[in-house]
Amino acid sequence: MKMKLKYREKMSTESEEIGSRSPSEKCTLFVCTSCRPTGFPREPKEDRPGFLLHQKISEALEGSDLEDSVNVEAAKCLSLCPRPCGVALTSGETWTYLFGDQDPATSVASILECVSIYLKCDDGEMPRSVRPPGLRESILGRLPPLIKNVGDL
Repeated sequence: MKMKLKYREKMSTESEEIGSRSPSEKCTLFVCTSCRPTGFPREPKEDRPGFLLHQKISEALEGSDLEDSVNVEAAKCLSLCPRPCGVALTSGETWTYLFGDQDPATSVASILECVSIYLKCDDGEMPRSVRPPGLRESILGRLPPLIKNVGDL
């Protein structure tokens, strides 16, 4: 059975529309702080690209419109070693997204744009076509929302 996605608010760059979740809902962006390319030194950990990505995202959020809508959490390891740097985006009973290949020098704006889009999507379902270009090709997977009640089946 096919289900049609329903969106309510138009995106300025796409023909698809995005729904709008409650402004009180927050999401969490996990950033793998141990991520580093093969051969990159383990120490000092503050030099690891994953650590730097977490730091740059946290700094970019300070004073931004998203500051109160997203929690940035350091993740010790997301097990994405072949595809560093990794981030995961999740919120309550919504879709969860996992991305790799993020660069602390170039990916922060795209990641925050993706977070903004995600917050507007009904159930967190974020079609590929509305994701920023840098996060279309780097997706490693997505997980459906957890079922709240058996009656929801």
